[in-house]
Amino acid sequence: MNIKKNTTLLIMAAALSAFTGCSETKKAVEPPPSLLEVNSAPSDVTFDWQQPFKAVIGSFKNSDRCSDDSMFDLCDLTGDDIPELVISPSSEAASQCDVYMLIGSNADLIATTGSYGTFQYIPSQAAIGFSYDGESFSTGEYQTFKEGSFSKEFDFFNNSGSASSGTTIRYEINGNEVTLAKYEEYLHLYRDFVTAEVGRKYTMGDNAVDYALNNTECWNTVMKDDQKAVYKEKLSSILADQDIKDAAFEIVDLDINGVPEVVVSTGILTDSKVCVFYLEEDGIKELDTTCDTDGGIHFDMTSKIFYATDFDGKVQCWSLAGSDVSNFKPSDSTMLCGRKYPLTAENIDKAFA
Repeated sequence: MNIKKNTTLLIMAAALSAFTGCSETKKAVEPPPSLLEVNSAPSDVTFDWQQPFKAVIGSFKNSDRCSDDSMFDLCDLTGDDIPELVISPSSEAASQCDVYMLIGSNADLIATTGSYGTFQYIPSQAAIGFSYDGESFSTGEYQTFKEGSFSKEFDFFNNSGSASSGTTIRYEINGNEVTLAKYEEYLHLYRDFVTAEVGRKYTMGDNAVDYALNNTECWNTVMKDDQKAVYKEKLSSILADQDIKDAAFEIVDLDINGVPEVVVSTGILTDSKVCVFYLEEDGIKELDTTCDTDGGIHFDMTSKIFYATDFDGKVQCWSLAGSDVSNFKPSDSTMLCGRKYPLTAENIDKAFA
């Protein structure tokens, strides 16, 4: 009895289901959105600063100041969300950087500073500066951005490194001798804040120039909201790890296919590593790599290979584009990446706004 009843009920249910299905219009089931679809190509996103900066770089490349050691950088030094162009002629001790800002439709020189082709940017103080340490002395300066340009706040000098030779020790601010306490008071205004080294990010090869001008600042427009959400969630989970103290990240298109990856550097110590997060149709994937001695990795735009040289001098290479990494030699178009933004909640929101 029970078996027959249950069988009858099943038949009736199947018949009712079939009848209902015939009387209703079937709704198409939309596939989930692909994480590989973007709003636009990077080349479709344009900014007013691109052509003026390209002209400055082109002029520098054609000058006698340019060499194989020359590099450049793009960094917002003024807090207006528009990058400045930084030209680094070389990595020699006396080499200073030229900083260009978009003013109207022109790129104007607004500062010259630094040593070894770099300088320190201090976001919280809207300041830039450098310190050069010789064998027995230290010297440097700090500049702040005011009224459309950088102006010097003070320069400093001390020869405390020569104390063992019996030389009279001097501490100077703006060429005037001061006490050690006054000297430290001045330097404390800028020295003890979070800084970023600026100047030597991109080489001067054509592919590097093209990538820097057309890809670095476009990702907020290129990426769709679901892509941003996936990356933000991953970065937020790393930020919550209490064991990671000096992490940073950067959005980079490591296979130049228009869908960016996110490079995360866990720090600058010998045990640090770099994680490359990339998107596939169904989600986010991770590739762990080693890092350079400064905590980042290098990316060669021509070969689409990224690589790192560890503290022992060992070079390792990877490619998301399927490039052959055997016998790899860097081209004239490379960049250092991985530490553009310190990993903070504010920077995560800003990078994926």
